[in-house]
Amino acid sequence: MSNGDGSITANSREQSSDTSWYVFDNVNVTSQGTGLEGDVYLGRPWRVLARVMYQNSYLSSIINAAGWTTMAADATPLYYEYKNTGPGASTSSRKYETSASGPVSIETVLGSDYTSWVDTSAANSPISADASTLTRKSSEDSTRSTDAATCTPSSGGSASTDDTPAITTAIKSCGQGGTIVIPAGKTYYLNSVLDFTGCDSCDFQIEGTLRASNNLNYWEGKTAIIYLKDITAAKVRSVTGSGIIDGNGQAAWDEFSTNSSYRRPTLVYTAGGSDITFGGFSMVNPPNVFHSANGGASNIVYTSLNLSAISTSKNPAHNTDGFDVGPATYVTYNNIVVLNDDDCIAFKSGASYITVDGITCTGSHGLSVGSLGESSNDSVTNIYVSNATMINSAKAVGIKTYPSGDGHGQSTVTNVTYTGIKVQGSDYAIQIQSCYNSDASYCSSNPGNAQISDVVFADFSGTTSKTDSPATSNLDCGAKGKCGIKIEGYDVAPPSGTGKVLCANTPSDLGVACSSDASG
Repeated sequence: MSNGDGSITANSREQSSDTSWYVFDNVNVTSQGTGLEGDVYLGRPWRVLARVMYQNSYLSSIINAAGWTTMAADATPLYYEYKNTGPGASTSSRKYETSASGPVSIETVLGSDYTSWVDTSAANSPISADASTLTRKSSEDSTRSTDAATCTPSSGGSASTDDTPAITTAIKSCGQGGTIVIPAGKTYYLNSVLDFTGCDSCDFQIEGTLRASNNLNYWEGKTAIIYLKDITAAKVRSVTGSGIIDGNGQAAWDEFSTNSSYRRPTLVYTAGGSDITFGGFSMVNPPNVFHSANGGASNIVYTSLNLSAISTSKNPAHNTDGFDVGPATYVTYNNIVVLNDDDCIAFKSGASYITVDGITCTGSHGLSVGSLGESSNDSVTNIYVSNATMINSAKAVGIKTYPSGDGHGQSTVTNVTYTGIKVQGSDYAIQIQSCYNSDASYCSSNPGNAQISDVVFADFSGTTSKTDSPATSNLDCGAKGKCGIKIEGYDVAPPSGTGKVLCANTPSDLGVACSSDASG
C-alpha cells in the first residue's frame, strides 16, 4: 500500500551473474487514501541490471501508464509483468517492460531447497472454509496471521442440484477480503441468480465451470444470471486460465426466435460499484448480453477474456453483445476476444472515460457508440479504442443515433477516438447512422440532429466484404445535427476494384474523398 508518490522498488542488481529477483506474486497494489492516480511507478533501476517481476497481481489506478521510471544511467533493467489485472495493468505504454512467457516460481527466487530453511507455517491462510461445513481454523502462534479466509463451496455434482446457495454461503463467509475458489475440473450449476452481495475486496477464482440452467420460466424477466450490485474492490478471475462461465443460452435463443417478447437475462451484470476486475476466463453462450456495466459503475477492468456465442440450431444467437457499458466511467478492456452476433462493445448513454486496447471481434455488429436518443437525451464522451481487429462484422466501428421527432431525444457524442483498426471481411470499416431503426421516409421529414464533435478515425487498414462493395464506409450524419468527425490514415479497400466512402453532411476537411448516397 502506497501512502505517497514515487517508486515501489529500486533494485540494485548490476551483474548478469547475480541470480537475485524482486517478485511480487498475487498482491494488491493500492494506495492509502486518494489523489495518487498515475503517480506511482512499479520500480526504478537503482543499478543497471535491476530485475523485478509483478505477476498475478492487482495494479490499481495509482500506477503510472509508463509503469517503470529511470534512475541509474545507461540502465537496461529486466522489468517483467505477467497476468496482472486492474486499471494500472495495461502494458501498452510501458517503459522498459520485458515480455514474460510465464510466472517466476518461488524455487527460482529462493532455491529448490527453500522449504528446509524458510518457515512456511504462515504461508497458508490460518482461516479456511468449505461451504458445506464452513469450518474455521485458527492459529494461536502468529504475529503474521491474517483474517483472510479461503472458501471452496461444495458442489452437488448434478444439473438438478442448484449450487448457487453453496456459493452464496461461501461469499458470505469469505467475501470480506477472502478468497472463494471454484476448483478446476468441477462444474457448479447455477439454477438461480448468483448474487455477489458481500463480495467486497474478495478474490473470486473460477478455475472450473459455472453453468446456468436452461429453465426458461425461471430466467424470464431476471436481470442477470450473475449479479454484482454496488460491489467494491472485487476480483473475478481465473488464475490458471481454465475457468468458464457458461450461460447455456441455446434454449433462450430458440425461444426468442419465435417469441421476441421473451425477456432474457444478461450473463454478468455489474450495477454500480467500483474497482472490480474480471480477467483470465472464458464465457460461452449467454442468453442475452455477456457483460453489462452500468448504474454509475467506475474503475472496472476487463482483461484477458474470451467470449463465444455459437448457436447449434437454425436460430442465431441474437442480442449477444459482448459488453454493454454505460452509465459507467473509467472502464478498461484489454486483450479481449469476442465471437458473437451483436455489438462487440456497445458504448451506451452515460459511458465516459472508456479505454479499449487490444480486442478481436468476429461476426459482430462492431464497436458501436449507441444506439442513442431513442426516447431520452443521451450522451457518450471520452472513448478511446486502439488496436482492434474486426473480422466478418457488419461494421468495424460506428455511431448509431435516432432521428429527430416522434419522442426521440437529443444524442451527443464527444471526444471519441478509434485508432489502429484492422478490417477483415467486414461490411463497412466505419458506419455513422443518423436514421437508426427508422425508415427513410420518416427521416426525410425528421432528419437526424445528433451533436457529434471531436471524433477521430485514425489508422484504418484492411479489406471489406462484398456486401456493400465498392463502398468501404457509410457516413450518414444528420442534416439537422453537427458532424465533427475526422479521418486520418485510411487504407481500406473492397475485395476488388476501387473503393469509395459514402458521405452525407460531413465536413469538407473530412480527410478522405467522399461519394454521395450515404444512408442509414
